[in-house]
Amino acid sequence: MGNRAKIALWIAAVYILSSACYVPMLLQQSGFAVPEPLLYLRYFFVPAPALVSILFLAGERRVKTWFAGRFRRISPKELAVCAAAAAAGGAITCWYSAAQRVDLFGGTYRTPASLAASCAYLFVTALAEEAAWRGFLLRRVVSQGRGQGAAVGLTGIAWALWHIPMWAVRNSLGPAEIAPLLLWAVLISGALGSFYCAYENLLSVSLLHMAVNICFLAPAAWNSALLLGGILICCAFKKYRRG
Repeated sequence: MGNRAKIALWIAAVYILSSACYVPMLLQQSGFAVPEPLLYLRYFFVPAPALVSILFLAGERRVKTWFAGRFRRISPKELAVCAAAAAAGGAITCWYSAAQRVDLFGGTYRTPASLAASCAYLFVTALAEEAAWRGFLLRRVVSQGRGQGAAVGLTGIAWALWHIPMWAVRNSLGPAEIAPLLLWAVLISGALGSFYCAYENLLSVSLLHMAVNICFLAPAAWNSALLLGGILICCAFKKYRRG
């Protein structure tokens, strides 16, 4: 089986397995009697892509070689990027909170302990996601011969679409609410993918992913506007330096 076919099979397997995790919850919402234990399948949604990745690697007898070199100490530059992302997220959240007269941080993290617990939980879930989407899929798409930009973009679209069952079933969001979330997911996946291509460290990209989830609490439209602005500024700066 060629690499392109394996990528398509991986995406199909991830979508099917992940979506199946929300079938019991969807049936319950439709009025069916569902045994309580089956509803816990929704917690398997996030690690499902990582499991599919491990199964693919096991079939290729490459599990050990894949893990080698994927985790290393986070450099000061990587920490600086994560800190900058957290600061940007905090700024847009505070701006939105002031404009709408709400306390997003206080309402979400009521105590330092709840903030610490959220950081630990979101880092673990981010690590599971990054191992699959950046550590496995993005690397496969790049190895297929596509340019880094195209690989990051394709991975971002696939990652964004993967979230739809969670938004639609667990969060009960409609198409009008999901659309801005899709844009935000594609944009943030582009940032995560570019960061991973630069450093190839699952620990640091998971830390960046966690920082985004912790600090960007404003609506997706506000977050997307900030990130788009940052991308445009970076592009203009690069063009100026080349000129």
